[in-house]
Amino acid sequence: MKLTFPIVLVLGLLSGLTPLAIDAYLPSIPTISKSLNTDIGLIQMTLSIYLLVFAFLQILFGPISDAIGRRKVVVGGLAVFAVGSFICALTQSYELLLVGRAIQALGGAAVAVCVPALVKDSMSLNQFAKAMSMIMLVMALAPLAAPIIGGAILTILNWHYIFVLLGILAILSIVLFLRTIPETLPPEKRTAFSFSNAIRNYIILLKNRSVMGFIVASAFYFAGMMSFITGCSFVYIEIYGVDPANFGFLVGVNVIAMMLASTINGRYVEKLGTEILTKYAIYIPLAASICMIILSFFDRPPLWTIIITSMSFMGPMGILGGGFMAGALKHAGNNNGSVTALAGTSRFAFGALSGVVISILHNGTFVPMLGTIAACGIIAFVCLKVTVRYAESTSKQ
Repeated sequence: MKLTFPIVLVLGLLSGLTPLAIDAYLPSIPTISKSLNTDIGLIQMTLSIYLLVFAFLQILFGPISDAIGRRKVVVGGLAVFAVGSFICALTQSYELLLVGRAIQALGGAAVAVCVPALVKDSMSLNQFAKAMSMIMLVMALAPLAAPIIGGAILTILNWHYIFVLLGILAILSIVLFLRTIPETLPPEKRTAFSFSNAIRNYIILLKNRSVMGFIVASAFYFAGMMSFITGCSFVYIEIYGVDPANFGFLVGVNVIAMMLASTINGRYVEKLGTEILTKYAIYIPLAASICMIILSFFDRPPLWTIIITSMSFMGPMGILGGGFMAGALKHAGNNNGSVTALAGTSRFAFGALSGVVISILHNGTFVPMLGTIAACGIIAFVCLKVTVRYAESTSKQ
């Protein structure tokens, strides 16, 4: 598959569905809490439910896509995502909102696991990292626009219409995908699906220290990002009094930083290599994590300090996202679907658990959010450094 501009746009849209499903309703969390007469901590938990279902179903869809091809899995996932979105749009109860979010996540998992797999099917590691940077650059528009769109819909209509929009986008994605993206996994390269084979492949990957090191580092870094996503609406809107209509612009600076990092990665990755860029980019979220620990000791630090440290933590995702995945794929053999599924499951499982931690530690301050982000960032740094050192030592043997 040759990455033309239309293909990059469509793959970016597919990759952006889950960020849209997560970020578009962030400004409405306090409103949904009041509308459904439910504690805000439980509404925040709907984000964790989405992430948990999304995470663990990727384990299933990865081997399935290796067996039947990418296109069938993507189209089926988009259809299910649309159904879940419309259920959320029609709900009048917290319980049905949970059900709709779970169904959304089921469809989103099928889509998400296939995007990096179909890109990697015919590319080298550095080409893969460059292609993913281009896709992430388009995808980054989703979390940039989502809170702004969500805030506007909340102001003009109500929160139900946020999910109507998600359902319509899923249907549009089906049409664009079928018209634009070819099948990248020919029948002769497919592996027969069976639970025993799938489990055997995952056991092999779990025993591979280099693969798991990159995956775990990626998972902790992503968990730090999701800690911000889970807690930022409460911190910005409830503690600092930010208007929901303006909330999206403050979140958007993080995405602008990601887009800048993606641009840098796309320009220099084939010249310097994804390993070099990843090796040094990880120091930026480490510095941000240390700053967040310091801020946690203040009663009420200026809002701009939280904004800048969050932007510094999340921005390098434009480099680290492709770098972590390229590192795992380099040491993982040929089952691209299984590798991306395991990586996706780990990222979103850790992200969901970080959201649960923030909900449990919720004490009416910004400390649970900043503390969780900082802990995840430091652990991600240590995991990456240990993994790189281990991989370099084993390659010399």
